[in-house]
Amino acid sequence: MGDERRFVIIYNPAAGGRRAARAAEHAVRILQEGDRHAESVATHGHGHAEEIAARWSAMDGAETCVVACGGDGTVQEVVNGLLSAGAAPAILGILPAGRCNDFARALGIPSDSAAAGRSLLGGETRSVDLGRAGGRYFCTVAAVGFDAVVSRYVNDHRLPLRGTSAYVFATLRALWSYRTAEMVLSGDFGVYEGPVFLAASGNTSSYGGAMRIAPDASPFDGWLRICLVTRIARWQVIPLLPRVMAGRHTRLSQVTMMNTRTIRIATAEGNGPMEVWADGEPMGTLPITIEAIPGAVQVIMPRGSSEES
Repeated sequence: MGDERRFVIIYNPAAGGRRAARAAEHAVRILQEGDRHAESVATHGHGHAEEIAARWSAMDGAETCVVACGGDGTVQEVVNGLLSAGAAPAILGILPAGRCNDFARALGIPSDSAAAGRSLLGGETRSVDLGRAGGRYFCTVAAVGFDAVVSRYVNDHRLPLRGTSAYVFATLRALWSYRTAEMVLSGDFGVYEGPVFLAASGNTSSYGGAMRIAPDASPFDGWLRICLVTRIARWQVIPLLPRVMAGRHTRLSQVTMMNTRTIRIATAEGNGPMEVWADGEPMGTLPITIEAIPGAVQVIMPRGSSEES
């Protein structure tokens, strides 16, 4: 082989209606034609990608690139597997092929499987920030409140929709039964105590398939961008969605944007348990501490790419 780096592509066969399986097969061919050692491994259930990534990251010998082929949930599993392996984890590669691919989009990784495969061959390795919530790493945005309820709905109902379409549909179904909760948020911005419709902690600008909840967030600056929506009438939420998609909601009176390196979120006394979700996966319940982890992982990205503007 002309290069000592080996590639293992971990793919979720259920992601994107076999899109991930096809993308993995395509990338293996591209890498092998480029004189690289490459193989693919299918996952068999929740948590399996994390186990595979940890095993490959801990191997001795040639430098390893562990490629997550799927959506943001698959990437999150692979990242947690890599970072559980020790002080020098394997390099992360990404082939976006899931329902939501916001982390790949933030890093400029193309959605086309052939172009993404070629970027693994000729890309550059960069240090990229992650978030951590309750001891578990996430890639895009961690949310509590209404957006966590929407994520739960999408997960539980296995909607035949992708990305933003699934998010909007779930919003319409969940909105009428949701009740704003009293919470306490503390971080570099100080302390907020009061009603919270949603609180989103962004390592990247978007989640849910390009919902630009934190348009100024960057996975290269060591900070989380907080979007806090306090009390808002139900009838105001639906017209708000197009503005969130475009990142034009930040100056509304109900919205506060803040920067922090860490944030602790707790419910006020008397509220029931509330979930935290990130990358389409449950992260735990309140109270929780969410923090930015600068340069947590090395990622192969297309040369000259930067976060989506």
